[in-house]
Amino acid sequence: MTIKIVVERLPTREDMDPVTLRRHPALRQLYSLYEEEGEVAPKIIRENLSVEAARKVLSNRVIELLSAIKENKGASISELARILRRSPSNVYRDLAELARWRIIKLREDGRKKVPEIIAKKIEIEIL
Repeated sequence: MTIKIVVERLPTREDMDPVTLRRHPALRQLYSLYEEEGEVAPKIIRENLSVEAARKVLSNRVIELLSAIKENKGASISELARILRRSPSNVYRDLAELARWRIIKLREDGRKKVPEIIAKKIEIEIL
């Protein structure tokens, strides 16, 4: 039995970096469409997620964090920590993992970092 986990997400500025575009032909094609059509409508990127990463993303603690981000748009890490009654360092650690897996991105807003959810869907297939 094989399990495949796929994340559908919005492209980030880092995805359009020339080094990244050289390594990923699908992204290069997406960027070409942007340039040719002059459109800025977001496209969806599909990426595989490891079973280990999915296990962490689907934990109660992380789902609670993602819900808090969605319900409190623009909340900083320390504000989310207060809302969730967790330490800011633990919240930051979870956010850093989510950013590494490209479930969220951390946006600079002055001196604070604000998480934004960029994943639109996580699919689990049993093959």
